[in-house]
Amino acid sequence: MTEWTEVELDWAYFIAQSTLEMQRVKRRIPVGSLVLEKEKEQDEETGQAWISTYYAIAEESGLRRLPGKTQATDYVTKMLLGYMKDKEKIPPNTRIDKIYKNGNAKLKYDPSEYDSFSIHLTPQSVGENVENFLRLLDEPARTKFTPSEVWRIEPAKSSRSKCRTCGGKIPKGELRLGEPGYYEDHLTYKWHHFDCKADEIWGIPKDMLEGLGNLEEEDQEEVKEELWS
Repeated sequence: MTEWTEVELDWAYFIAQSTLEMQRVKRRIPVGSLVLEKEKEQDEETGQAWISTYYAIAEESGLRRLPGKTQATDYVTKMLLGYMKDKEKIPPNTRIDKIYKNGNAKLKYDPSEYDSFSIHLTPQSVGENVENFLRLLDEPARTKFTPSEVWRIEPAKSSRSKCRTCGGKIPKGELRLGEPGYYEDHLTYKWHHFDCKADEIWGIPKDMLEGLGNLEEEDQEEVKEELWS
């Protein structure tokens, strides 16, 4: 039975031990989850803005803050190992990055497009030969894209924008995807051809993709087929 803890956070996400999927914090989260709290900060002198991430573990009594990402990565490593041993498959959002001659391995765990963890496995942490352990695991099912900011889709308003994926021009009227970001505290978009980026954002929640309802019916059907079928 899942135990829950109540939290009050303005802008945060959690990674549950049972799924290793990243979700937005609403009011309560499963005990044992890793919490990633986001905070927009700004340099008073230069005006430069950025987003910082703070980490915590959800416990019955509330949140236990972690000193930094190193400790968060250690906790994520334990979560991934527990998932792999229990379910006998590679966790979602995870890929094997490198297997070293000394018997160690590095995995990349990317729960969102803005959050990434490098996971180092050793024979000691796994309890057996790492390469053999990984080889016996099933590949993960296709993972749904979970953004931390709302993306945008629209017909290009001119032919001036350039695709950040392939580098080519995006002709006026062609579908383009806007990847959100911030510059000097203002929301901006990096534009991509829809076809260049659609596979990477497969499964994006519909409420995290702005502009879909404004497209022509034919374009809406194309987007739905590519992103949610």
